[in-house]
Amino acid sequence: MLLVLTPSNKVAAWAAKPIVMGPGSVTTPYAVGPGLMPVIRSDAEAIAMPEMAVLSALAHADGSAGIEVLEAVYASLVSLDDQRGRIYSDYLVTALPEAARKHLEELMAVGTYKYKSDFARKHQAEAKAEGVLKVLARRKVTVPEEARERILACLDPELADVWFDRAFEITTIDELFA
Repeated sequence: MLLVLTPSNKVAAWAAKPIVMGPGSVTTPYAVGPGLMPVIRSDAEAIAMPEMAVLSALAHADGSAGIEVLEAVYASLVSLDDQRGRIYSDYLVTALPEAARKHLEELMAVGTYKYKSDFARKHQAEAKAEGVLKVLARRKVTVPEEARERILACLDPELADVWFDRAFEITTIDELFA
């Protein structure tokens, strides 16, 4: 099978024509242009299929669903492991049209995106909780196992953010939860 991905519906129509490979051998490419690319606009769908979300963003970021598509692909980027997230985001900011690129860069700026899905909010809270523990360890604040478990069990990113800010100022673990 030959798959052709193209940002142009016109090129997709041209590329879908059968190719004679030799006597009795014909290959018909499967050509996908923006018109055949699904519009991935929900965070959950983008997180479940990050590669498809990237392709959707490339095909639809400058269309009527552009903002939703970019927010969904961003949710998928932050849910990925660091290496894939960096590679995909780097690719997107170099390939997207200027307005879409600027919007994605704004989303990637710290603190500008509010997660909507429980899945993403949970992972955001987990990352912040781990940050709290790192700050407390560097500041040599004693963290008993019960407190460590409470911090890591936090599923509320706003509360984890409050704890993160406090971690830079407190001297005892009780002050964190005050």
